[in-house]
Amino acid sequence: MTDFELALLFSEYLNAANFVFSNFMAVVFAMLTASYFLAHRMGRWVAVLFLGLYTIGALMTGSGVLFAFTDFFNLGVHIHEQAAGDPGALAWLGPTGPGGDAMASMPAFVAGMLATAYIGSIGFFFVVRHNRIDAQDKADTATPDADDEVAP
Repeated sequence: MTDFELALLFSEYLNAANFVFSNFMAVVFAMLTASYFLAHRMGRWVAVLFLGLYTIGALMTGSGVLFAFTDFFNLGVHIHEQAAGDPGALAWLGPTGPGGDAMASMPAFVAGMLATAYIGSIGFFFVVRHNRIDAQDKADTATPDADDEVAP
């Protein structure tokens, strides 16, 4: 491959990885939004089904993110190895520099980021559900004071 083709391929891999990541973030944002507005209204079985479907969606899009970014980072390592002696026309491209070999450790970072987003969104669901149910229960059991009564 020529230097130009490697640089173009590197850019295309990044674009594909970012597209898949934006899909994952859309799924997570939809979960957070649905949690905020609906978690306290869901019955137990509906919540289990909702979390199960979310888990499937998050695993599918999250694995796509991990695979796409792993390919991107592996290509960066390949470019770094190709340009080890003389970067030539690719001297401006990040992987040709001294830190290019560090791209091999980035898939673990992406996996950690995905796991954190998933666990955080599940935690958010339960926090919102608990807080809103407690607030609703307190409002239902509150009794008006004598001073709060309105005259007819």
